[in-house]
Amino acid sequence: MKKMIKIVLASAVSIFLFTGCGGGNIQTAEDSISGGVELTLQGHTKTETVHDAIVKAGEKNGLTMTEFKSNAIIAERADGDNSASATVTFTNDKIIIRDESGDIDAEDLLEAIQEELQGEEGH
Repeated sequence: MKKMIKIVLASAVSIFLFTGCGGGNIQTAEDSISGGVELTLQGHTKTETVHDAIVKAGEKNGLTMTEFKSNAIIAERADGDNSASATVTFTNDKIIIRDESGDIDAEDLLEAIQEELQGEEGH
């Protein structure tokens, strides 16, 4: 009887540990705390370089980029009745894009920003 209780207890603890330590805590870009799509930059990049890459990438994607704060830019697209906007906030090691209205294709914009930053590193 004691042996059976030990086995049941060991099984319960094992199940608890496997369930608690599973992959449910993996954070994807869509699940970010900010409610937006995030890009974490490798190493530290100058804030001015990040700013310039965001503006260039947005303009190349057909967006109007408007200065909002020292660490935020408004990205807008107006196609007739369809318009979209997003707020792009940034630091020297992270960029976050939050859709405000419509669909700005935040993931495409982040990819374009990343390409701009890689181009800057090559110069």
